[in-house]
Amino acid sequence: MYPEITIIYANRDRDLERIRLTLDSLSKQTDQNFKVIFVDYGSKYELLVELKELFKNYTFVQLFALEVPQLLWNKSKALNYGILKASTPFIFIADVDLLFHPLTTKKLEDFSGQNSFGLFSLNYLSKEESAEVVKRNKIKNLEIKRKGEVNGMILAPKKAFTEVGGYDEFFHFYGAEDVDLFDRIERAGYKRKKYPDKLFYHFWHESFQGSEDKIITQKPRVKDIMRVNEQHYFMNNQLEVIRPKRQPDMGKIISKEDSNLLKTPAKTYRIKNIRAQVEHFLHEIMPAEKGVICAVFEEDPYYSSFKHQVKKLLKKETQTYISMKEVNDMLLKKIVFEYRNANYSFKIAEDLKSIDFRIQL
Repeated sequence: MYPEITIIYANRDRDLERIRLTLDSLSKQTDQNFKVIFVDYGSKYELLVELKELFKNYTFVQLFALEVPQLLWNKSKALNYGILKASTPFIFIADVDLLFHPLTTKKLEDFSGQNSFGLFSLNYLSKEESAEVVKRNKIKNLEIKRKGEVNGMILAPKKAFTEVGGYDEFFHFYGAEDVDLFDRIERAGYKRKKYPDKLFYHFWHESFQGSEDKIITQKPRVKDIMRVNEQHYFMNNQLEVIRPKRQPDMGKIISKEDSNLLKTPAKTYRIKNIRAQVEHFLHEIMPAEKGVICAVFEEDPYYSSFKHQVKKLLKKETQTYISMKEVNDMLLKKIVFEYRNANYSFKIAEDLKSIDFRIQL
């Protein structure tokens, strides 16, 4: 049977067991009327090696390994890349946390229509039930913890995705890219349909509430990024946007050759975690630069000294210092708002006391 549907996954550094289980559930489909595009957006090298070995067991999977670990996580861009690679008339957006009922792809084909798009309910498994699924490798008689209606799954004609310019690549890290797409496809004239069939099960994992965004880690995060993403979604709705603004190309990926240019910057700046220094560099120096530059933001040893702490308590500071977390957030917001389409790299040191940022201007 010629595949009518492409199922697309976007991934960065998710655990191999979840990926294996979701693909296992696809291998057990009654109708093998689909293909899978798996877009890996900058996972660690070790995981990529494991993925390539795993996918040998699933002939329906096509892996696109994008070597962009230096970029911020952007699910929208990864999915857009996959959408452009799809050759079937219909596309279904999936997630590595999904398990598919054996009749799912048959139902998807029945639901597909050239002038509509489908959204689906999702059955969430408990932590205990998820562990049992891994143990049994079966999805029969699952105990559902709760049911959800808002999620990232969508079945739509490929032409609907491309007509609206795909996902809005403003959205970084987490939140709102899916509902924004749904609304823009509907504004483009496609009819929204909801299907209640119990076709999808979702593995338990810790909920993303942004708590990890309040501290600096080697995994780049921005405090309140979900609120920023929500605001962008609200404005797209208010302005009745169909194609994303300031998105000249859909799913354009920085090439390995271009990213290699960042290894030899023409200039290197060193900026201490002094608010005035950081702000001046971001808003005055960087916009005036040309070519490849490197900026190393580093914590001044004086910042954590006893002398500085005493002066701070006595309000006798001569310079206003900020934490490396604040530096991180200022720089990441600058990237998201102004340089998200640029050739850049962002790396936080293991000791969390410096950030190496490079960009081609």
